[in-house]
Amino acid sequence: MDCTRTRQLLQAYVDHELEVSPALELEEHLRRCDACRARYHTFRQLRATVGAAIAFTPAPDALRRRIAQRLHTQEIRARPWWARRAALVAVPAVLALVAATLVLVPKSDDSLRGSPVEKIVYHINEGTDPATALRNVANHLQLTPGLKAVVVAHNKGVDFLLMGARDDDGQLFEDQVAALKARGVDFRVCGNTLSRRHIDPTRVIPEAKLVPSGVAEIGRLQTKEGYAYMRL
Repeated sequence: MDCTRTRQLLQAYVDHELEVSPALELEEHLRRCDACRARYHTFRQLRATVGAAIAFTPAPDALRRRIAQRLHTQEIRARPWWARRAALVAVPAVLALVAATLVLVPKSDDSLRGSPVEKIVYHINEGTDPATALRNVANHLQLTPGLKAVVVAHNKGVDFLLMGARDDDGQLFEDQVAALKARGVDFRVCGNTLSRRHIDPTRVIPEAKLVPSGVAEIGRLQTKEGYAYMRL
């Protein structure tokens, strides 16, 4: 990737909107190019300043229900007329099938009842502010009960998962990670990164699991276990 292409993608990269492949190419260019790296740090500082000025307030439950109902109504209205009619005709059959399923499935089998579990793999690399990333994960957990979350760190993104790492306020990241771990969040560290940067694996905090490759782990979670990808 050259400087021109890097400048075109840099804002999207800082906003965590790039896919894995172009993001990795851009990071490789930033390691070689002082000018683009300086531009990147300027963009990142601006984003952090704007982000710090924005307070997060969870939406009231009543507002969330109204929004969900309105979106559902709009989705129904957007269907073609034949789809709506087919759905109405199929209702009795669906109800009969559901009734039969409830009779045949033991009450202890939760996998066939209720809404599907939301599963997210969060990608943290050298372009991520780990303190902000952990707050975002905590906010997502608060708004999504039952969320299955995995945080995969590679390149300089692994630094906050090393023994003694602290945020800008002097707080140990290990304490913040432990709190999220207690809420069901898994943390995984790229072994290739540790090897390339000559980092002793024993420096990784016990709350994080070592995997051979961060990128490969993200791909496995997406393709094999149905996780959605989110870059923090």
